[in-house]
Amino acid sequence: MAAIRTFCVLLGLYFAGVNASPTKRASTPISSITSSQWAALNQSVGGRLAVGYPLAKPCYSLYNGKLNIPDLAQCSAVQSGYTDEMYIATQYAGYQNTNWGFCQAKGQDCGLDFNLPSDPTYYVAPNNCNQGSVPNYYIRVQQVSDVQAALAFVKSTGVPLVIKNSGHDYKGRSSAPNALALWTYNVQPAITMQKNFQPEGCAAPSGIDGVTMGAGQGFAGVYAFAEANNITIVGGSSRTVGATGGWISGGGHGALSNTLGLGVDNVLQIKAVLPNGTYVTANRCQNQDIFYALRGGGGSTFGVNMEMTTTAHPQVTLQVAYIRFLSADINSINKFISLCVMNADKWATEGWGGYIAPGAQSVFASGMILMTPKLNHSAAVASMKPITDYVASLGNVPLNNEVDTSPSFYQAYNTYILPNEEKVGLGLALGSRLLPRDLFTTTAGQQKVTTALQQVAQMVSVLGATNTNPDLRAIAYGGPLQFLVTAPSSYPNNDTVPSSITPAWRSAIWHTIAGPGIPNNANAATFASAFKTAHDAATVLRNLAPNSGAYQNEADVYEPDPATTFWGTDNYNRLLSIKKQLDPNNILTCWDCIGWDSTDARYGCYPPAPS
Repeated sequence: MAAIRTFCVLLGLYFAGVNASPTKRASTPISSITSSQWAALNQSVGGRLAVGYPLAKPCYSLYNGKLNIPDLAQCSAVQSGYTDEMYIATQYAGYQNTNWGFCQAKGQDCGLDFNLPSDPTYYVAPNNCNQGSVPNYYIRVQQVSDVQAALAFVKSTGVPLVIKNSGHDYKGRSSAPNALALWTYNVQPAITMQKNFQPEGCAAPSGIDGVTMGAGQGFAGVYAFAEANNITIVGGSSRTVGATGGWISGGGHGALSNTLGLGVDNVLQIKAVLPNGTYVTANRCQNQDIFYALRGGGGSTFGVNMEMTTTAHPQVTLQVAYIRFLSADINSINKFISLCVMNADKWATEGWGGYIAPGAQSVFASGMILMTPKLNHSAAVASMKPITDYVASLGNVPLNNEVDTSPSFYQAYNTYILPNEEKVGLGLALGSRLLPRDLFTTTAGQQKVTTALQQVAQMVSVLGATNTNPDLRAIAYGGPLQFLVTAPSSYPNNDTVPSSITPAWRSAIWHTIAGPGIPNNANAATFASAFKTAHDAATVLRNLAPNSGAYQNEADVYEPDPATTFWGTDNYNRLLSIKKQLDPNNILTCWDCIGWDSTDARYGCYPPAPS
C-alpha cells in the first residue's frame, strides 16, 4: 500500500507541472562529522561502516604526505589483481578504470604502473599515495535498512553521498572526494527464476518468465545462471557490470540488443530505496513514474536499486562472426572501416549485434565479434563474405577469420567475448554518439560516416598508443575506437510504459565510442589532455549526427547538451519533475544527472572542462 500511495502523490504532482530544478545542496565537510556521529551510523548499519583507502595504499611509504608503513602481503595481492576485473570488483576502492579513483584535477593519484605492477619502487619515498577521489567512508550494504540509515544520515548532516557497485563506471559517478559511499556489490542473494512472472500489484501474470537478482550481481553470474536454466538474458560485454545498477539506470545495451531489446525493454520489476528512505516496488502496474525514471533516468539519481526482475528469453542458437587481423598499414584499417559502414544497414536488418574495433596503430588488432539469431549458418557466411574475403586478401595477417555456430549466448560469450575482455588497471576518457540508420542508407551518407570515423581514429590513437600498453585482448573494449552494434534495430518499440532513454536509441544502428587511455602516473595536464581528446572526438561525431543522442553511461564527460543528448527534451522535462518530488534536496546526485549542480563539491576531482 505504501508503494501505491507514493505513486499517487507523484502522479498528481507531475501533472501539476512542477519542473523547477532541485534545491542546490550545500555539502558539509566530512572532517566536521564527529566520532560519535560516525559511531552512531556504524551501529545503525550493524557495524558495516568502514574507512575507505585507495586500493594501492599498502604499496606506498607515504599516504597523503605522511609516513605509511607498506604492507607487503597486501601490496602483493593488489599487484596480482590490478589488471583483473573480477578482483577489482571485489574491492571497495577498486575502479575498473583507475583514473576515477584519482583526483584528476590536481594530478593526485595512488596508482601502480600499468606495465610493471610488481615494481617495488612504490615502497620508497617520495612516491606518495593520495586519497584522490576515493570516498573516505563507506557502508558495506547488505540490506535495505543499511541504505535507509545512510540516507537519513546524509540528510541530517549534509555529507555528500555516492553509490558504488563494481567500480565499472566510465564517468566517475561512483567516486567523490570527502564523501560517504554506499557499496552495493555484496548484495548478491541467489538468482531465482519464476515462470510466468507476476509483478507485484498486477492483477494477472505477465506471460513472461522472469529472472530476479540483487543489486550487486554482475553479468558473470547472470550468464552462468541463464545457461544452467536454458534461457537467454540480455546483458553487457563485461562480467563485472552490475545488471541492477548503473547499467539498467542508463538504459543497458549488449550484443543481443538488436533482436532482444535494450536492458530497459526487458525489465519487469525494480525494487528501490527512494531518497526519502521509502522502499518501493515499481513495475508497469504500480509506481509507473518511478519505473519510468529508473529505466534510463540515470544512476544515483532517483533511488538505490536493490533488486531487479528481467525477462528470461528462450535459449537461442547464434551465428558468430569472429574476425581479427593485424596490419600496420593505415589504408587497410580505413578499408575495414569503409566495408563495415557499407554493410551496416544490411547487417542490422539481419540481426547482427556485437562489437567492431578498427585498430589505428600496428599494436592494435582490428576486428569484430558480431552475432545473430536470425540467420542460419550458410546465410551468415554469405552475409559476412565482404569482410572475410577482404581480411583473407591481406595475406598472412588474420588472427581469426571465421563464421561459427554457437548453441547459446553463454557459450558464444565465453568463446569469443570473454577472451577479448576489456583491459582494466589503466585510465580511460571516452566520447560517444548514437549513429542513426539514415546515415548508412545512401552512398553520400556512408562516405560522411567513413570520413568522420577515419578522422576520429587518427585523433584518439596517438595519445592512446603513447600512454597505454594495449594488447590483443582489447578488441571488445580498450581500443581507441569502437562501433558497438547494440541498438535495438530489430526490436519492436511497443512498451505500454515506455522507458526514459533518449529516443535516439530507437533510430540508431551503431553506438560509436572513442577515447584515449591514460597512464596511472598522469599529471593534471595529461588528464586534461585525454579528456579534451575524447571531447574533440565526440564533437566530430556530434557534427556527423547533430540530431541524434548518446548513451549516457559511455559518453563525453563534457557533453555540451546532456539534457537533450541523454534523454531528449520531453523525457528530460518529465524526469526533472519527478526528481523534484522524489528528491527536492538533491541528496542523490551525480555528474550530468537530472537536476545536478555542477558546483557540487563531490565533483572537485574531475579534470577541467576543455577550452
